[in-house]
Amino acid sequence: MSFVQKEPLVGEMELIGARLNQARLMANLALQDIADRTKISLRFLKAIENDDFSALPGRAYIFGFTKAFARAVGLDEESMVTALREKMQLAGID
Repeated sequence: MSFVQKEPLVGEMELIGARLNQARLMANLALQDIADRTKISLRFLKAIENDDFSALPGRAYIFGFTKAFARAVGLDEESMVTALREKMQLAGID
């Protein structure tokens, strides 16, 4: 599966990585803090913040890691997963 956002999408969907990054910065957390809390590799967390989901090992990891990241920074995990699912659907990834 390959999914790297090349064209900006409109609305909430373009903001997944940016929203996670902003929430992390607002909580005054380093990416390493999120890695420590979630036990997710820094490489994968960076990929999520950059919307480079092709760097993750598979669909289940994309959703699981995004959900854990959202929880760690205090965002609603279900709304992030819903936005991610819509983004992937628009990109033609099932």
